[in-house]
Amino acid sequence: MPGDLKLKDLKRRERSSSRLMNVKIPAYVSAAIDRVARDLDASKTEVVIALLNEGLQASATALKGWPADTETRAAQRWCVVNGCREPHVAKGYCAAHYQAARRRKLRTAR
Repeated sequence: MPGDLKLKDLKRRERSSSRLMNVKIPAYVSAAIDRVARDLDASKTEVVIALLNEGLQASATALKGWPADTETRAAQRWCVVNGCREPHVAKGYCAAHYQAARRRKLRTAR
């Protein structure tokens, strides 16, 4: 099955091989896939692939411009303590200020 298969393409498709992937889905999703497959005269596998392709394409479009990794995102946020220009690690603080805040909290809890 081509990797760019869409629901609209199921009417004029060519059959090809695929890999088995066991996935548990709710019964109502399986029933909906059965209905779509029957309406389009397609196999359930073809319907699932088409839906996944469309969902992946929509996700890729929605995520355009997002940083690729968490290090990039963390480096863009800075510690909330005035004058500190260290990258944010947790709860708005850099590593040093976060540990200091934890120690203060532990001391006051005793």
